[in-house]
Order: sequence, then structure tokens, then C-alpha cells
Amino acid sequence: MKRIIFLLTLLLTASLATVRAKTLVVYYSYTGNCKAITNALSDLVAADVLEIQPAEKGLRYEANGYALGTKLLNAINANPDDAASYPAIDPVSVSLNDYRNIIVVTPLWWSQMAAPMQTFLFNYGAQMAGKNVGLIVSSASSGISGVEADCKRLVPDGNYYSKSLWIRSSQVGSAATLVSGWLQQIGFTDSDNTSDTMKIRVSDGTNTVIYELNETSAAKSLYQMLPLQVTVENYGNNEKIFYPPTAVSYGSDCIEGDCPAGTLALFSPWGNVVMYYGAASRYSGLYILGKATQGAANISRLSGTIRVETEEDTTAIHSTKADKPGDASRGYVLNGMTAAEGCRGIIVRGGKKILAK
Repeated sequence: MKRIIFLLTLLLTASLATVRAKTLVVYYSYTGNCKAITNALSDLVAADVLEIQPAEKGLRYEANGYALGTKLLNAINANPDDAASYPAIDPVSVSLNDYRNIIVVTPLWWSQMAAPMQTFLFNYGAQMAGKNVGLIVSSASSGISGVEADCKRLVPDGNYYSKSLWIRSSQVGSAATLVSGWLQQIGFTDSDNTSDTMKIRVSDGTNTVIYELNETSAAKSLYQMLPLQVTVENYGNNEKIFYPPTAVSYGSDCIEGDCPAGTLALFSPWGNVVMYYGAASRYSGLYILGKATQGAANISRLSGTIRVETEEDTTAIHSTKADKPGDASRGYVLNGMTAAEGCRGIIVRGGKKILAK
């Protein structure tokens, strides 16, 4: 998909296109350095690009000993939970639900994140929960720990990549090389930027629940174990649990939080996976793995032995019957019809999906 650059103006609210990449790059640039860095990044990663602009144009934040810039930051620091503390930016219309990865490119202002970018993250940070979040910071010479702290304050539930990228003003000409190296260091791969999601199916043969997993290390660990056949147990009056045969691994990226009905979670102290059919409060070591997208009402009905498998392992064809001798050996296409001679693509043979080339 071609990259789409949105220039937001005071009189225009821009909407993102229906077909989107899975990565969004959000940037604010005062001197032009962050714009140059963003251009280098967008040459390396298929992404939508969103520019943040202050509502009031032509301001000189550095004038008179940085008086205006300091005033804006002091207002935020005095009352960071009040929307009125943040300077106005041009209106933005964006659905962050459409993105898996969000990379923030921002200048440093006096050891803090530039005020206009803070405004955007204050307004949209809650929607970035569970997203992979990367941070690139441009500054003349100051370290970026203050900007990292601002980002984590405004986006407390993001899954942050292992390190941020600091590009000094004198290094902007080498931005492409620096960004490329950073992407390799944080393990950003093409698979991070695909539309594939981790979906799993939990079924006892009668009742079925489909979950969409998040991108945390614990969710990936569980996903890699599948398929599983385990016993489901009742626990309390709001959850079903099961124990994987090997421990689900988890790291510092895992998310603790309130668990509404339909939440799939890992209770790390005991090592069991929890399927909530009633709400539960946040608890230390209770890590959210994902949420039910279909069949949430069936969670409470699950019983006995259940099969946990990826959606890719399943097919709508539950059994096959040859129309005439020899047909079964050719297999069936996904609509249940017998595969023709020389058929290519995904077919079902012997109860398994295979790729015929």
C-alpha cells in the first residue's frame, strides 16, 4: 500500500484511508528534523504517517530565552491530568484500533517531550493500550529519559519496544542508517507489519469461544504451544481455568489491568490460563492475553476436555465424504466441494489443511 501523508490544517480534519498499514507513524516537527527522520523511517517501513500541528501557527517557542515553550511545559507539569493544561493542536480523526504498531517521532524541549505531541498522546494514549509503541526523539544534545518518562505517563499501557532511538540534530543526515539499525535492534520485522492477528479457538465440542490475542510475550508463548487438549475447571463464580502442560513464559511487556467479561488472562503465580465470563479486578501477576471476539456467552458453559487451537488450524469442513471412489484422495476445497484435478491452493485432505502448489 502506498504511504499516505496527512497534513492537518486548522480548517480540515483528515480521515485515514479505509485500507491501512498496520503501523502508524505519528510525528511533530518544529525545525524540520523530525520530518526528515519520519521520511527516512517511512522509506524503511510500510506505514501510515500522521503529522501533528499546533492550532496556533507561527509561534516561536524558542524566542526570548525559550519563554513560550517553557510556559507551555510548565502548564502541563502543574496539572498533567487536566486537558486544559495542554496546548491546542489541529483536529485529528484517527482510529488507533486499526494499527498494531505506533511509532512516535518527537522533538525534545528542555528535557521533556514537545508540548504539541504531549497533547496528542494525552488525547489518544488510552487507545494505545496493548499496542507496540516505539519512540524516536530528536534533540541537540540533551538525553531523552525525560521524553521517555512523558511517553510512558501518557501511554501507560503500551507495549514498548526494548529501547528508544535518540537522534541528535547533528545526526539527522544519517537518519536512514540510524533508523535501520534501531529497527534491527528492537526486532521490528515484516511480521510486525502484517494484518495477521493471533486468534485461537477454545471448544469442548459443543461450546466454542474465539479469542483474539494481544502482542505480549505471554500471549505469543501460549500461541506457540497450540494445539492443546486440556481439562477446563470451574473457579469462583466468574471464571473457567485450564493449565497448559508447560509453563507460559512472560516478560516485562505483559499487561495488568481490570478484566471485563470475555477477557483471557494468565495468572502467573499459579501458571493457569483464565477465561472470564464475569468481570474481575486488576490483580498482581494477572496478565491480560486477549479478549473474546465470538462466543463469549459460551465461556461459562465450557466443561470437561477442551481443545485449544489456532484459528488457522481449524476449518469449517468437519468431515469429508467422497462423491465417488477416488475423490477423497484428491481432497476438498474450503467450500466442501471435491478438489479438481491439479487444484492449487488450500485443500482439506485426511482432515488436515494442506497447500497444494
